[in-house]
Amino acid sequence: MEAIPELRTERLLLRPFRSGDVDDIFAYASNPEWSRYLPVPDPYTRRHAEEFVAGCILVDGEKRFEWAVVHDGQVSGGLSLTVQRPGVAELGYSIARPLWGQGLTTEAARAVIAHAFEELGLVRIQAFADIRNAASWRVMEKLGMERIGVAHRDRLVRGERVDSVFYELLRDGWSPPDEQAARQPAEAGPPELRTPRLLLRPFRMADVDDVFANASDPEWGRYIQVPAPYTPRDAEEFVARVVLTDPEDNLRWALVHDGRVAGNVDLTPGPEGVAELGFAIARPLWGQGLITEAARAVLAYGFESLNLVRVFAYAVSTNAASLRVMEKLGMRREGVLRRHRLIRGEYVDDVFNSILREEWSPPETGE
Repeated sequence: MEAIPELRTERLLLRPFRSGDVDDIFAYASNPEWSRYLPVPDPYTRRHAEEFVAGCILVDGEKRFEWAVVHDGQVSGGLSLTVQRPGVAELGYSIARPLWGQGLTTEAARAVIAHAFEELGLVRIQAFADIRNAASWRVMEKLGMERIGVAHRDRLVRGERVDSVFYELLRDGWSPPDEQAARQPAEAGPPELRTPRLLLRPFRMADVDDVFANASDPEWGRYIQVPAPYTPRDAEEFVARVVLTDPEDNLRWALVHDGRVAGNVDLTPGPEGVAELGFAIARPLWGQGLITEAARAVLAYGFESLNLVRVFAYAVSTNAASLRVMEKLGMRREGVLRRHRLIRGEYVDDVFNSILREEWSPPETGE
């Protein structure tokens, strides 16, 4: 049995599991959200944590490697590397629920992959996940892994047969993390757009915490059809749906201000040549002209790159701020749909506005 080496990253220590790790493991593994897509006991007991640690301590260091992921002095997850046959191994990973969306799993897995290719001489690493677990297979894609297929009804998880999605990474296609970042292809989804104060880019699973911070403010959701109260799970499902949406069905940009996601702008295709504009921004940034700035960039993309002939938008009749944005964009009022939507138990009137291609002019600096 060989000793499992310690690996260090910018924010993490990866080390062998120890007998004293039981409490930390039980703390995160007993969270039902953590194990939602994993074939682990439910409910997860302290005895299960003890048995897991015992198995990791006795693991064969030639065929299987088990690392505890230590963050801020606490074991917060684990990574495994299991040799399937000479030169080929399977990667597995998990991290505590409070640390989701921070890129820590990707950071840890990159260190394990580097060790596997550079020190263990592996030529191929494979991994799989429940196909419903978008966050997990998004990690694989950020690692540079290529999707190779789906196995239908592959595993039994909590009494349900689920599909598994499989990925692989070949040594020939891998490069150290610094080179890998430079070679990363453009993200799927809408193209990046830049304005004087903003970056508009595709959403990422790591955006969940920012989305929750914005949308859990009751004032932010006063005129929008969103759950109230807004929970972390609502934010996860929102981001997951956006990540999985075909750009031909909806273009949704994350609006990044001062390094964090502060809102979104959408362009949803309708009949040929027509699209619907939507927008939202965090309440602390209201009144600064940022939504107008972002929406102008999206209108420019719609008219110049997508050859749209008409863009429309609507807002609750009492939402003066949104209606003012539409006016600043040069949109004209078309009419009012009375009792058009149900928001927080009340039917509301919506005011519709639109702008035609011939009425639009390229963005100018300032308001």
